[in-house]
Amino acid sequence: MFLFRGRRRRRLLETPLTEEQRQRLATVAPLCASLPADLRARHEGVVQVMLAEKHYEAAGGLALDEAMPLAIAGQAALLQLRRRAEYYPGLETILIYPEAFTVDVSEADEHGFVHEGVDERAGESWQRGVVVVSWRDAEWEAARRDGYNVVLHEFAHQLDELTGEADGTPLLPTAELRDRWRSAFQAAFERHGRSLRRRREVLFDEDAGESPSEFFATAVELFFELPRDLKREFPAVHTVLAEYFELDPSDWPRRA
Repeated sequence: MFLFRGRRRRRLLETPLTEEQRQRLATVAPLCASLPADLRARHEGVVQVMLAEKHYEAAGGLALDEAMPLAIAGQAALLQLRRRAEYYPGLETILIYPEAFTVDVSEADEHGFVHEGVDERAGESWQRGVVVVSWRDAEWEAARRDGYNVVLHEFAHQLDELTGEADGTPLLPTAELRDRWRSAFQAAFERHGRSLRRRREVLFDEDAGESPSEFFATAVELFFELPRDLKREFPAVHTVLAEYFELDPSDWPRRA
């Protein structure tokens, strides 16, 4: 079974998108069109893997069309262009809602009292093999370069969770990179927290201050959407992300 899957995956990685798919992806996920020429064939092969190996399911009355899985697969593939990419091994299903959805939440306050309520979300990443995305948010954010991208954010969480613990550190190839990663991210996370407390203007949003995991997922959004800003404000974070992903969007052509 594993031999067959390996052969099938190699074949998918060597299969380009059709011209129709290529044009549609450039329309629904323009970030993918910014890829330099040397990464395009690799990216299209990973998109083929994402389309073939993951199940895309509509929820909440959404009518699923071909552009939706393609847009999500195309952006998720940007995080998997490394030579030893995992292709999200624990992920089976991408659940797509028409718009932001609500979830029941319960939180304990500083006195230990539990408060229950509902929270509206544009996406979620589950360790049980599911990513949930609001199509309205995904479509809106894919069309802009403003540092917000729910697809990149939730798939970054999938990478974080491959270690078995969502702590802002994905599987890294060497101990040396792990040491530099933790140093860079811890310093940046603490700096962001100080900026929030002092009400200073920040590159990372307020949600990124919730935990190292949220900070990492937001860093991935910024790395692809506003790479020059991230490189200028948090150069150490940008450096380790570029080493991990084996690419540097700050060198990609600017989109008009």
